[in-house]
Amino acid sequence: MNDAIQLSPLLQKSYSERGFAIIPHIFTTTALATLRNSFRTVLEDAGADRAVADCDLDQLILRREAENHGLVYGASQSVGSSVATYELVGGSGVFDAICKVADCAKSELHLMPMYLIVQLPSDERFDYPWHQDGAYYPWCKKFLTLWFPINRGTKRDTGTISLIPGSHREGLREADTFLKHGYFKQIQSKLGPNEEAQEFPLEMQLGDCCVMNGNTVHRSVANHSNTPRIAAVLRIANIAGQSYDRERFYCVHKSVAHGPGAETASP
Repeated sequence: MNDAIQLSPLLQKSYSERGFAIIPHIFTTTALATLRNSFRTVLEDAGADRAVADCDLDQLILRREAENHGLVYGASQSVGSSVATYELVGGSGVFDAICKVADCAKSELHLMPMYLIVQLPSDERFDYPWHQDGAYYPWCKKFLTLWFPINRGTKRDTGTISLIPGSHREGLREADTFLKHGYFKQIQSKLGPNEEAQEFPLEMQLGDCCVMNGNTVHRSVANHSNTPRIAAVLRIANIAGQSYDRERFYCVHKSVAHGPGAETASP
């Protein structure tokens, strides 16, 4: 934590100029393990098949996915109210770090419920094309996202996200809104000439955290490994100068309800 905060002048420049910054080693392995166990506990109790004690977490995810994708989705959402999440973020110093990186005050920041994103191996059904998180929350003038791995580090071939450095400077862009597979809401950002060639896939170690401007354009990068990739998303609204409306904070995912893809998560 201390190292991350000491590095914050460099990280602040990255956030300002590139639209994102990676805070290294901000979360402890112990806190991440506790979060994984919280997720596992809900996942174990969710399915009809309770003979899962000998399964590791990857095996359990794949078994529950085979039963019903909604079981995995429900467990992924459950961490938003778990003690493990409060301990992870509250005990890490991440809020001190992001206030320096994004040049904001803690008193201005309000959290949306954190959730996990399980990206299944060789399954791109719920992957997102180029988009801006802020487009899904247009009521918030200053918006940022924390994205970080939970079960292992990320590489471009094992499931991650890719960002376009500097893409936040234009603000919210023109976009095409449509339903993928008829139920999975997409707000696909329009790119400028040669922008896609500048994309930067995130390769992060377990314990690292990416702080992303709400206007930074990014997309999912497919998981070509043999195991699920688990990442966490924590969205943060800076409401300085705006009125507060609690109802806006209940939206914790971007899918359209009542379809097979309702039980999905963003990248």
